[in-house]
Amino acid sequence: MATSRDVAKLAGVSPATVSRVLNNSGYVAADVRERVNQAIRDLNYVPNRLAQGLRKQHYGQIACVMPSIRNPFYHEIVMGIEESGLTKGYTFSLFNRVSKKEDYLKVILEGFYDGIIFLSPFEVEKVYDIAEIAKEIPTVVYSDRGHAFGVPHVYVDLRAAMRTNVTQLIEEGHEQILFLGYEFTEESENPRFQGYLDAMTAHRLKVPSGLLQFIPDFTDTLSMGYESTSRVLRAGCPFTAIAASNDLLAIGAMRAVKDSGLVVPEDISVTGVDDIEMARAITPTLTTTRIPKHKIGRILMDLLLAQIEENDLEEKVIEVSTEIIHRESTRGWRSNR
Repeated sequence: MATSRDVAKLAGVSPATVSRVLNNSGYVAADVRERVNQAIRDLNYVPNRLAQGLRKQHYGQIACVMPSIRNPFYHEIVMGIEESGLTKGYTFSLFNRVSKKEDYLKVILEGFYDGIIFLSPFEVEKVYDIAEIAKEIPTVVYSDRGHAFGVPHVYVDLRAAMRTNVTQLIEEGHEQILFLGYEFTEESENPRFQGYLDAMTAHRLKVPSGLLQFIPDFTDTLSMGYESTSRVLRAGCPFTAIAASNDLLAIGAMRAVKDSGLVVPEDISVTGVDDIEMARAITPTLTTTRIPKHKIGRILMDLLLAQIEENDLEEKVIEVSTEIIHRESTRGWRSNR
């Protein structure tokens, strides 16, 4: 990991000048300041908070970095974080996903925080090593992609969850199943898609390319579910069911089905993942995989406080179980919630 001396060397200045830039104290010429900031960006430099003495006291404040404020799934996790934190006298600052390296640096360093919670931190990982950040400040992670981070984290087995959803659809008589999910470089980065393939392969069902709809990360919204499904319907690629990677995509897909003159579930069955509140409020109600979001938030906060207050640095990994909730959007449904 880069040091302040590395920054100084690259920028051609003294370590004292780097310190003045970082602390915004004392005079530094504009061109020199820009050289230092550029060196910081080039090296992905993260100031050592321990060396600065900032970890000698607690501030009662947690930084929580989430990938999208538009997805209510994360809101419910945050409620669990808040619920657990408030009982111990901690509040938190919420940061939405950002894309520039220097913005990530600001998220981590601005303000005085006792710890950081990353919710699905895959954009952060493109810039920083989470394990390196954890060396400077207590850190925990929620992961939904089966990925190890070298720090305490909570995860759900979404490969198994999607396999269960698709198997359920197949057992109800479906063979042509549309998949809605996010893009990926390597298949291992998308456990939902792996679960879909597991079920289809196990039942020796073919998967036409037209039934695989991949969308950019963090655009898994109602409108994207609608647009993706409408596109397949217009193309005339036949299908009788939809396995969506989250509830927002599923609900958008249901609207597209309705607008095309078809009926859910008589013509097309639909399943989602998450079990957000909207899944229970729409008509027909959505069959989906329930992820215990409040519980995840509470566990994340408890893991973080164990580091902060008890100096518990063990790399604990906790799997949280899921369950399929059968509702009206699939054939032969039975209400169990």
